[in-house]
Amino acid sequence: MATLRDIAQHAGVHLSTASYVLNGGRGSTRVSKTTRDRVLESARELGYSAVRAAQQLRTGRSRVIGLLVGDLENPFFARMVSICSDMLERRGYETIITERRRDEPADDHLLNTLQGRGVDGMLIWSETTTEARARLLRPDMENCVIIGYPIEGRDSVVVQLEKGVIAALDHLWNQGNRRIGFLGPRFAVARYGDPRHMFYCEKAAVWQMPERVYTFEGTAFDISAARERVQALWMEVPPEDRPDALLCFNDMTAVGALMGIRRAGGRVPDDIAIVGCDNLPIASQMDVPISSICYPIEEVVAEAVRLLIERIDAPSESVADSDEGLPASRVVWVRPEFLVRESSLRPV
Repeated sequence: MATLRDIAQHAGVHLSTASYVLNGGRGSTRVSKTTRDRVLESARELGYSAVRAAQQLRTGRSRVIGLLVGDLENPFFARMVSICSDMLERRGYETIITERRRDEPADDHLLNTLQGRGVDGMLIWSETTTEARARLLRPDMENCVIIGYPIEGRDSVVVQLEKGVIAALDHLWNQGNRRIGFLGPRFAVARYGDPRHMFYCEKAAVWQMPERVYTFEGTAFDISAARERVQALWMEVPPEDRPDALLCFNDMTAVGALMGIRRAGGRVPDDIAIVGCDNLPIASQMDVPISSICYPIEEVVAEAVRLLIERIDAPSESVADSDEGLPASRVVWVRPEFLVRESSLRPV
């Protein structure tokens, strides 16, 4: 029986590319016409569509999982999709990928798209208030797992990001920094409940340290926007008023900050310490390796996949407090690790 991996190997493309083409991922024009045609031809040669249709008729299941994530131009979500696709494929499932572009609150249509494809269940990235968060509580959304902020009544996997944020801020303070700032995209700072910004403000109050919140227009993965903001900050603000450390929204923001400081003639970590978040591979590979709050994406995805498959396989009569069925909702908490690298270590 042909699988999605068979199609990918036959066409000479990555598994996620084959999934994107065959499962009708939004924005599939990102895949070149040549590549798309090669994938479709491989599917025809191997009888992929016919095999999947027969399987669904026989079992009543599609063996397909819907995956809703953030913008795939962000390396964090590209990595999440790759890990999810691999783990699900090993369990005999394939993936339909739908992405939420930018900070898109009107996203109910994305869930409609996934449901319309007859998926067995969904993995949903959700950390902001959107239409989808309200929709997820409807009875037809029982087979889903939330990654990000928990939703009462639904299975969720949540990273205790505040633990990593506090560890990072304590590290910066213990290094002797007293003008610690926060750098992030404007939309992230404006939204309620972002743990990076929220716990930064709480720590500033405890330390009686003036808040230094710096924002830029654009996405959370726009390196150039972060670079331009920090470069302008360094050149326009008197040395005594500049931050001596920056907690950045994510690693891409931290990379931009590092570049901005250097272009303005500053030195990291001599003049300013920098900390990122997510622990993307690029963070450790910079000329000055960047300290980062490690978002344990492999563990998070593994837990989310486990919860979802258990939910799909559970008897339909499973209800809360049942001795035999699953509880109505479960929450798995995952603790991040703070990784100290050169960018935040003050010279002795």
